[in-house]
Amino acid sequence: MRFFTMEQDKRLPDVIQFRDFDICGPRHIFYKEDAGEIQESNMMYLTKDSGETAPDFIQSPVSLVSDKVKAVLDMYEDDMVFKTVTIASKERETIMVYHHLLLERMDMFSEKTEFYTNGSIRRLVLDPAKIGEHKVFLLNDKRFPNPLVSLEVVESLLRRNIIGIVFKEVEVEAWQN
Repeated sequence: MRFFTMEQDKRLPDVIQFRDFDICGPRHIFYKEDAGEIQESNMMYLTKDSGETAPDFIQSPVSLVSDKVKAVLDMYEDDMVFKTVTIASKERETIMVYHHLLLERMDMFSEKTEFYTNGSIRRLVLDPAKIGEHKVFLLNDKRFPNPLVSLEVVESLLRRNIIGIVFKEVEVEAWQN
């Protein structure tokens, strides 16, 4: 059992820029339980001098995924919740459709997770018994705002030639029978 964090590649050149938001700046995290408070469809605009590269995963100002990523995540995890976000460029007269990813927060920490005295994580270890059949989830800890995805999800995404996503492996405790 292997899991990875899914993060936006901040080194991607010529990336799109939102008007009124900095996609490399602070993020706002909404969870599955917030779904009722968020409109089904939202609109965002690009700046006049926005880049042209649209990553398949945008971390900020909120977690947004492209149609390709949405299809894969939805295929591997039941009860996924997405809200549509239309991104428009008035200057280029283009529209892109993304999906606001709303994940359920779950306690997947192993007892082997180690913390520094200030409370930050020294060594993150996931518990395979708690993970069970889940393939996509968010840890129930604000220090880990990125989705975690299984190796199967990563492989499926990579076969679809996604751009702008970095995967970093996370330790999973050895399975005990």
